[in-house]
Amino acid sequence: MSSALQKLEEFLRLNPSVDFIRFQWVDYSGVLRARFVPTSRCLRIANGRSAMCLAQNSMIIPISTAPVIFSLSDYHETWNLLPDWSSLRICGTNANHATAMCFVDQKDAELEFDKCPRTMLVLALRRLEREWGAKVLIGFEIEIVLLDDSNNVIKPMDRLNGYSRIAGLRAETLDLVEEIVSALKKASIGVHHFHAEVRDQLEIALAAEPALEAVDSLVLAQEIIRTICVRRNLKATMAPKPTFAGPSNGLHLHLSLAKVGRASADHFLAGVLSHMGSLCAFGMANYDSYARAVSDAAGAWIGFGTDNRDLPVRKIDDAHWEFRMMDSTANPYIFTAAVLRAAMDGLANRTELTWRDCKFFPHLLDEKRRAQFGLDKRMPATLKEALECLKKDTAIETWIGEEEDLLKWYISVKDREVEEFGKMANEQRRLRFLGYF
Repeated sequence: MSSALQKLEEFLRLNPSVDFIRFQWVDYSGVLRARFVPTSRCLRIANGRSAMCLAQNSMIIPISTAPVIFSLSDYHETWNLLPDWSSLRICGTNANHATAMCFVDQKDAELEFDKCPRTMLVLALRRLEREWGAKVLIGFEIEIVLLDDSNNVIKPMDRLNGYSRIAGLRAETLDLVEEIVSALKKASIGVHHFHAEVRDQLEIALAAEPALEAVDSLVLAQEIIRTICVRRNLKATMAPKPTFAGPSNGLHLHLSLAKVGRASADHFLAGVLSHMGSLCAFGMANYDSYARAVSDAAGAWIGFGTDNRDLPVRKIDDAHWEFRMMDSTANPYIFTAAVLRAAMDGLANRTELTWRDCKFFPHLLDEKRRAQFGLDKRMPATLKEALECLKKDTAIETWIGEEEDLLKWYISVKDREVEEFGKMANEQRRLRFLGYF
């Protein structure tokens, strides 16, 4: 409590204009949630004189059924919210607001924080460093489509019109992105670059950071992007399928592995590829995510290749990869932790990298040629298929560990999403996703 109070008091001393701190967390559906708390109460929470309690719809509410929840408990649960005061930062869009990412704990659970996504990532990072002496740097690429108030793609005179073209970034859209980058800077979030991705789509790549800070930055960056756009009467959507005819949105995770040799890096990558189907259930975490299980997105075949964007893993160098099997419907703490746990399974078992570096377009290769690169298994084509991979993955029991209940609750939410979204018409489902992502 003393340390927490000291961190908060020092932050408020350096930022005297802050009146409110947003206690933020991400639920199992990948939705950012927050409580806006006056600093006077924050000080009481930090020194243990007050607490923040949440109802059960704080974590386990499928977006397909909201506001109706489907809990595995037969009683009304209470969840406790514990701010990580070391994550404090200015929110970037409101001068008198700051943010703190939080741990969540189900009251009366047998193990503390066993259902907390942020705890899952913290424990994975500790194990990676303790057992393998390794650390990771992570950065994210955020793909965005801008919609008007009727949920249609905006059509300015200067329209985004192709990969890394200047078109679309000469007028008001450039002003918008510059305002976003300025707000990100205020929130201590670095930008690697931004550019036009394809027609009607932007990409903002965040600078690399230590893993936990990088995920915190991603969560805040997405909210900053949405806020700046709303103030201009625009909707910045990161939903995987924002329109029927336009681009699909991904959220790519760049990971650099430090302090390991080439052989260990190969085992690390092999662990990820060996559990790819299961990882898709965490990264491509909803019904329409699998519109991206195609070339030039998440890929149709399990494998990797140097600078190959037609596979789920793009190799940058021997210990730097881009994991493309992720979108904004993922809980980024769970997905990042799952990638690390799968990779550590590869390290522990010295899993052989049976896949070869494929620099070709997989869809142009015949079956025999694909097999030479280890491209003999397709990516899951639906969330239901990915969940089946996850449920059958016996190794998960060893690398999920104390988060076994988190996995059980997570799967229950996703099973419900498969069932309920499958009943919806395409436009109804699209609008539901746009309301959240």
